[in-house]
Amino acid sequence: MDYQIEKRYERLINFLTDYIYTVKIENGKVVDTFHGLGCVNVTGYTSDDYKRDPELWYRMVHEKDSKTVLAQAQRALKGEDVEPIEHRIIHRDGSVRWVRNSIVITRDEYGSAIYYDGLINDLTNLKKAEEAAENRKKQLIQAEKMASLGVLISGIAHEINNPNNYILLNIQLFQKIWKDIQPILEDYFKENGDFVLAGMLYSRASQKINHSLEGILSGSVRIQKIVSSLTDYAKLDSGKLDENVDINKVVDMAVTITNNMIQKSTSKFSVSYEKNLPRLKGNSMQLEQVIINLITNACQSLKNRNGKISVETGIDQNKFLTIKVEDEGVGIKEKNLKHIMDPFYTTKRDSGGTGLGLSISYNIIKNHKGDLSLHSKPGKGTVALITLPIN
Repeated sequence: MDYQIEKRYERLINFLTDYIYTVKIENGKVVDTFHGLGCVNVTGYTSDDYKRDPELWYRMVHEKDSKTVLAQAQRALKGEDVEPIEHRIIHRDGSVRWVRNSIVITRDEYGSAIYYDGLINDLTNLKKAEEAAENRKKQLIQAEKMASLGVLISGIAHEINNPNNYILLNIQLFQKIWKDIQPILEDYFKENGDFVLAGMLYSRASQKINHSLEGILSGSVRIQKIVSSLTDYAKLDSGKLDENVDINKVVDMAVTITNNMIQKSTSKFSVSYEKNLPRLKGNSMQLEQVIINLITNACQSLKNRNGKISVETGIDQNKFLTIKVEDEGVGIKEKNLKHIMDPFYTTKRDSGGTGLGLSISYNIIKNHKGDLSLHSKPGKGTVALITLPIN
């Protein structure tokens, strides 16, 4: 063969993603096999490798698919027609490849199988594309859910805000009334002694009424703050990173929104704000979403209410803004920690986890030119550290 033609032929072989193999059969047993030259590109092994080691093909089949592949081969050896199957193989370089294995049987005049020819199609890139499309579909579904949740939150916040404004307005009026009437009641008490007010002696009721009015006002103001936070959280995100973001305010809003979960999860929650932090260019709503996710994860990791959670803002030696969320929860195993930022990878599948929270959070921080890292020890807890550059 001409040298140039031979080189061109070799280059062509290197681009093959399909190849044919042949299995010779005698009395229902394999006596010889042949793998076409394209096998080296699909599997990493040459035709000679398969010739020297007849069991190589079965050993390289992924363990989860070995039963299916063996069953197909055994049926073919018996002369039964078999449907094509898709399965995984372990490439010589250790990577996992997907292939489609189609078998055509040749029989003698008595109907016994004497050969079967197989066509191997490399489906790896197709499978990756299908997986990417499925991931995008799931992300779109999740995005639609979040958009619907935003509309729902906005509506609920509006419904809460109306009666709360009524409470807030009237409690301030009652405080003024009580302030005006209390001196009169005090004079009456001094002249006539104790008397019953609202089923209680005035000497006890007076202090209780003061505390009650202050408590109602404080609670109503707190509702107002929560509603405001929810309303801001539900607003349509512009996606732009052009705000002058106050990190302390972002963390405070996140703590307000997650306060109910925090109170249920731990009796040892603390938050520390570094004073006079510089502002950064970014998107406050997106950053708030990240902090909410990290606090939520910390709460869910605790075994009981004795476990601590702390949130802290600051600035490091490189003049980066920092947000640290630390918990004394169950921690994350090292094998999971390597993949914890991957989309749809979750250790909480049984409890409804989607595996999107940390992946989305990581991308948000990366879009802000920052970094999100997790340091964890099983049984000891986890530290989530965000670093953000000051623009």
